[in-house]
Amino acid sequence: MARIASDPMLDIQPDFASPTFEGLRNRIIGATQTTHDEVAADLIAAWQQDRNLRVVAWTRQIDEDAHLAAEAARAEREQEDQERVRLELEAEAEKKKPKINDFAVGTAVGDTLTPRPSQYAIHKLKSFEYVELWYFSPEGCKATSDEAKTSADDAFGFTKVEDFVALKPVASFKASRKAIQDHGLEWRQFDLVKNSFLLYINKLNWPEKHQRALTMFFMNIVAHPSRSEHFGEQTLLLYAAHVRRDWHDTLILNNAFDISVFNPTLLRNMNEEVWNKARHESLTEVSFLPLAHYVNHLSNSTPPQFSPRFAFNHSCRFHLLPFYRFHSVYLCSRCLCFCSRYCSPCFRFLCFRFLCFCYL
Repeated sequence: MARIASDPMLDIQPDFASPTFEGLRNRIIGATQTTHDEVAADLIAAWQQDRNLRVVAWTRQIDEDAHLAAEAARAEREQEDQERVRLELEAEAEKKKPKINDFAVGTAVGDTLTPRPSQYAIHKLKSFEYVELWYFSPEGCKATSDEAKTSADDAFGFTKVEDFVALKPVASFKASRKAIQDHGLEWRQFDLVKNSFLLYINKLNWPEKHQRALTMFFMNIVAHPSRSEHFGEQTLLLYAAHVRRDWHDTLILNNAFDISVFNPTLLRNMNEEVWNKARHESLTEVSFLPLAHYVNHLSNSTPPQFSPRFAFNHSCRFHLLPFYRFHSVYLCSRCLCFCSRYCSPCFRFLCFRFLCFCYL
């Protein structure tokens, strides 16, 4: 059936009783012997019947057109979805595809090469986690490189990469057994590795704010005037180690302090801790002979020359005591004025004075 161009409901019924249709009415009357009114009524009925049929066909045509349009839209959506899925798969495949950056043509390698830290240290920095400075020292780079060469190539472990779980060599996230804590480094090592550490956090695109804070933190350490004091470098290393670790811990808790601000009170407390450790070690190094053996030894030997030294106890009473060095005893400079290497409590002073009195 031919398509209907317009809605039949909008058609206007002709006036079949008008003079325009008189000729048509006459032809019908001549054949049927009816009146003009009857013929006009029959024509109106026929027209209305035809219009009703065309209305039904029009309605069916509209429904078919709507169905075809819906099918076309659905097919178009399916095609768009398939195209989007294809593009996403291509983008994902492109993301997983190994990439290589460009290089500057004609540029030679530098005169010096920066030691490369282990994958463990790099992984820690990428995760903005704490890692010992030893990994950035030449010794640490060489040690971790040797460990990586001697480790089994088929040793893998699970790790999370973005939203995926992947297998990586164990050496990439395993701490070295040779690692040294920051406060265990020599001052020369610390002064050297801090530069390498700052270089790598810049390469790994740490926030500028964090880089500036860490740079100022290390500058405050190496330029602090207490470095020239006795146990000054040990105290500063202890301060740097504990403060930097605590800073990383507080970063995770989202209440981190400004690491570039130096705390002299904390430094004094740590200095006292270092001195207390030295005093304890000096006590353990002292080896006293048994009293009877020592007295017997003195009775059978020539007395040493008397070298008077002034000493004072904490009540500031002066005594004149003999100088007798035995078993590398390091005595309290505040009590016996023998040396300034260690400072021991009055207990050692009393023990030594007792032995001197036994000799006298």
